[in-house]
Order: sequence, then structure tokens, then C-alpha cells
Amino acid sequence: MSGQNSDQLHRTTLAIYTSITEQFNPSLQRLVALGNSYVQAFQALAVTSEAYFSALSKMGEQAMQSMSSRLLGDVLIQISDSQRRLTNELEGVFRWFHSEVLREMDNNVRLDKEYILSSRRSYEMEVRNQATALERQMRRGVPQDGSEYVHFLRECQKEALKEEERRYRFLAEKHSGFTQSIAYLMNKTGGGLNNRAEGWKDLVNHTRESRPRTPSRLEDNILDVNRWAEQPLGTVPSRGPSPQPSRSNSVSGLAEGRVMRALVPHPPSANSTLLPFSREETITLLVKEPRNGWLFGRSDSSGRQGWFPAAYVGPMDEPPGPPDSSSSFRCSSSMSNLLDQPMSRSQQTAPPVPPPPPPAPSTRSSNSRPVTPTPSENRVRPVQIIFQNIFLCA
Repeated sequence: MSGQNSDQLHRTTLAIYTSITEQFNPSLQRLVALGNSYVQAFQALAVTSEAYFSALSKMGEQAMQSMSSRLLGDVLIQISDSQRRLTNELEGVFRWFHSEVLREMDNNVRLDKEYILSSRRSYEMEVRNQATALERQMRRGVPQDGSEYVHFLRECQKEALKEEERRYRFLAEKHSGFTQSIAYLMNKTGGGLNNRAEGWKDLVNHTRESRPRTPSRLEDNILDVNRWAEQPLGTVPSRGPSPQPSRSNSVSGLAEGRVMRALVPHPPSANSTLLPFSREETITLLVKEPRNGWLFGRSDSSGRQGWFPAAYVGPMDEPPGPPDSSSSFRCSSSMSNLLDQPMSRSQQTAPPVPPPPPPAPSTRSSNSRPVTPTPSENRVRPVQIIFQNIFLCA
């Protein structure tokens, strides 16, 4: 083989060693520095994530103590716990990445500098020795074709290529393991987390006021609550109602002191004379008949007294559900109460019930009337209230 080919092999081998020492190792050092910054950034993220989801969990606990958002509070607590567990799992992956990838890369790049420099010096020394021996033999007149020298250069080039390949393989293997660890974590937690997320989404949707899709049985109850909250009630009584005659009591099925069960929750409001309660809570009636669709009672759990819509409660033996199951019962009660109101004026006056404030202002002119009706309104008001209660029971 010609000397030109041997020179090309020699220059290629030197270029490989130069690439390792001047390109690969410096790039590996920068990669280690970036990897350490990557780990530190994730650690900062983990700390912030812990603080964030701890605060979210506390807000969920606050919602659990409320009367309106216990279900949402439980959802928030579950979301917070799941995210914190996921962050802990990721912290384990990043600890492995730091110890098994970054540290070994840093150790290798420090040790490799001396190793590659030593390998290159040995190669260059051996090349000089081989070239000197070949030149000496040629001066002595010993015929030489240079095949052994070329074979030596080829073997040295193969070794240099193996060294270069070994370093890139190490880099690929370590990061393949890192990616595999993340994939394992995703397979381990992804399916269950996705199912839980779908469940949380359904629970949150159950609390919405309206739904564009066909409701389920649970959604029916929630839609009923929303419809009841939107229905107009009669004017809130300005004073405690007088006792009603026994005929009206027998028709309506209500009696003072009777224990009723809340069919739907009555959320708290700024009006302190309204009685808030939750679903399935027991309410003791303190009046015999509804007044304009309102009842006055006491919550057995909190001991608080106040007004609430009559449609929100039912007898203890009535199953909870939408108002349709007992609409005829409440309609007959409300209409009987309204027809019997003129008779109750002649009866003995019961101890007054604390009056609630007027209802919220409205743009309709009828709501701007005084709470106590005028003589002319006394003839019209019962008919208006009858139609209001018929609308409530529809």
C-alpha cells in the first residue's frame, strides 16, 4: 500500500482522538452541568408543588366543613393527595437520574481526559517506532512493502473508533434508562390516575346548575334542586302566622311541632332570618301552615330557627327525591292554607314568630308593594298566591 494511504489512516485516527478530547468530553461536561440544573429545577418544582397542593388540600378541608360544597371538598382533597404522590414518585426517578446518570457522566469525563491523552500518546509513539523501523530496514536494502505498518495503522484506527463508540453508547444507555423509568412511572400511575380524574370530573359536573346532556338519576336530584331554587315563592311573611283551624290541618297534613325531613339542601344566605339546612336533615315545624309558600321551623342539628320554602321538606316517611313525588300533597296544602287564611283571623293568636326581612329587590313592580297588604289588595292577593303555589307545584 502506498504511503498516501498510510498517512490518511494516521490522520483519521488522530482526528478521532481529537474529537473525543475536544468535542465529546467538553460537551459531556456541559451536559452534566445542565443535568444538575435540571435536577435542582425539579427539586424547586417539587417544593413549590408540595406547598401548592397542601394549600389546595386545606381549601378542600374548608369545603368539607361547609354546608354546600362537601362533595367538592372531598374531590379537592383527593386531587391534592394524588398530585403529591405523583410528585414523590417523580422525585424517586430524579434521584436515580442524579446518582446513576449525572454522577457517572461526571466521573467518566474526569477520568477520560487522562485516559484519552495517554492512549493518544501511546499511539503516536508506536507510530513513530513503526515508521522508524520501516525506514531503517529500507536503508539497509531489505525489501519491505509496508503491509505490516498499514495493518498496524488499521488496527489502531479500529481501537479509536471503538473508544468513540463506547462513549456515545454509554450516553445513550443512561438516558434510555432514564426514559424507561419515566415510562414505567406513567404506566404504573397513568391508568389509575386517568380513571380517578374522570371520576372527579363527573362529580364536579354533578354540582353544576344545568346540563346539556341527558341527566342520570343523581343528576335529576341536582337539577330538581336548581329548579326549586329558581321558582318564585310568595312574599316572605312580615310576621308570625296565626294558628289555623283544624280543618286545614287535616287537609295539609302539617302540624306545629311535627318533624319533617329535608328533601333538598337550603344553602345559607345573607338573610339571617332564613334557615339553612342540608339534605336529609330533620326540621321541627314551629308553625302549622305555610305562609305564601314559606314555613318556619327549627333545625334539630343546629338548633337554629328560621324560614324556608315549604317545597324543600317532606314528611319523615316520604322518600327523598324530586318534588314530583309529593307535589299534589304540597299543592293541596298550599291552596287549603290560602283559602283558610280569612278564617284564621278570627282564631286565637299564637306567640309571634320572628319576622324575616323582605325578599331580595326585583325589577318587577309587584315586588315593590308593601309587605302588609292594603284592604283592596286583600281581595286580590289570595288569588295571586294561589296561582303562585300552583306554579310551584307544577
